[in-house]
Amino acid sequence: MPTLPRRGLALLTFALPQFARAQAQAPADRPLHLVVPFPAGGATDALARLFAPAFSTALGGGAVVIDNRTGGGGIPAADHVAKAPPDGLTLLVATSSITSTQPAVNPGALPFDPDRDLAPIGLLAVSPSLLLVSAGVPARTLPEFIAWARARPGGVNYGSSGVGTIPHLNAALFDALAGTGMVHVPYRGTGPVYAELRRGDVHALMDVPSTAAPHLQAGAVRALGHTGATAETPLAPGVPSLAAAGLPGGLVSETWFGLFAPAGLPAPAAQRLAEATRTALADPALTARFLALGAEVRAEGPEALARMAREERQRWIEAIRRYDIRVKE
Repeated sequence: MPTLPRRGLALLTFALPQFARAQAQAPADRPLHLVVPFPAGGATDALARLFAPAFSTALGGGAVVIDNRTGGGGIPAADHVAKAPPDGLTLLVATSSITSTQPAVNPGALPFDPDRDLAPIGLLAVSPSLLLVSAGVPARTLPEFIAWARARPGGVNYGSSGVGTIPHLNAALFDALAGTGMVHVPYRGTGPVYAELRRGDVHALMDVPSTAAPHLQAGAVRALGHTGATAETPLAPGVPSLAAAGLPGGLVSETWFGLFAPAGLPAPAAQRLAEATRTALADPALTARFLALGAEVRAEGPEALARMAREERQRWIEAIRRYDIRVKE
């Protein structure tokens, strides 16, 4: 995917006098950059823009810039942060795809090491995926869909936003666990998949609630289960987890959003940023706005974020190997 040359910069009021005093190398008149690896208007960008004012308040006031560095699946943006000065003024709003699934799909191919070159600050939010089926599919429950697909080996397909993406990996793992024998049809983004779902040319898709919501409301698709860790999720009321709905072995896979700094950030600065992150996320109004975006606030510290990234990466490495999931074009 080509890197877009234009960067969207949105200036928010945000000063860091106390933080700057703690960091002699971070002048008080310099803004803090929240680097977003996806375009303006997307879920990650919207989440970052909601988070920034509360983060500002928690840190004490001044200037922050939302810096959209798009393209390459978020890898160039992450590499930019990994190579930035560790002064606490350049932070990455990362998704699990950058530090977990991309390294699993392309081991050794990234220009940075997510464990060595990025310092976790805190987890922001999580979002499960939904198993969606076209309205034309007769199945109304997960067991019915599994039985319907098993009765048509090679005749049922699922779409994705591309080979090796989260929608692909989740659906491929579901297919392996359920034994449905579905065919993968990759697209460039989920938008074209929904068009095919409406026509009935694609039967299934795994996607996050925020993107699926308008299609669910329009009746173009139905949700048969979610990949969250709990039986129910406020992001999809009335939709059971895949495990609760009857998937053998269950399938837990949550897209998470987390804050990272360049490695080498001094401990006092890292601690201050982590504390400010937790304080910002404790705001009930922010929690409600995150839910409206399709993300559930989960304020956990740097150790939990680092562990989550490593464990998820290892799960996908093992799943790709065990179930022979094809992750190359």
